[in-house]
Amino acid sequence: MENKLFALAARRRSVRRYTEKHIDDAVIDEIMKVALTAPTSFGHKPVEYVVVRDKDMIRRIGKCKRMGGSQINGADAVIVVTVKTADPRSAEFWIEDGAIASAYILLAAEQYGLGACWVHIRNRMGQQRTSDEEIRALLGVPDGYTVLNLVAIGEKGESKKGYSEADFDFCKVHHEMF
Repeated sequence: MENKLFALAARRRSVRRYTEKHIDDAVIDEIMKVALTAPTSFGHKPVEYVVVRDKDMIRRIGKCKRMGGSQINGADAVIVVTVKTADPRSAEFWIEDGAIASAYILLAAEQYGLGACWVHIRNRMGQQRTSDEEIRALLGVPDGYTVLNLVAIGEKGESKKGYSEADFDFCKVHHEMF
């Protein structure tokens, strides 16, 4: 039985090195269309994105995280995943809503043969304040939103072997009871 989604997910690996190749804006738009289909709690759609293409701004965003932010350097695009946390309807499930949307972005990037990497921002420190506060100030994100993470995207500058079924521990899958 062919499972195209498994094949896509099995090839997707985090990529932290990118080539200089520019990704066409139309491809980024297609990736963002996929992100906009991500399910959210109660269908409230509180997740919003800032697509950053400017190399200097990407470096500045990376500096908003004391440790681990430089891995976005070299990416052709960085998707800043924000969630409207001030809305009481999304306050309980905002992390899940943003995480699901980010996973969709990661898979969509792989569909186009692009490398991508999740960069955690929530509860991380920047240079003077939290990473979230520094990124929101840098990008003009209004109050009431929180930055969950970044997704760096670029032409793959490294090659990683995908997963095969032999890599999976099916003992972690339980049926009916643990």
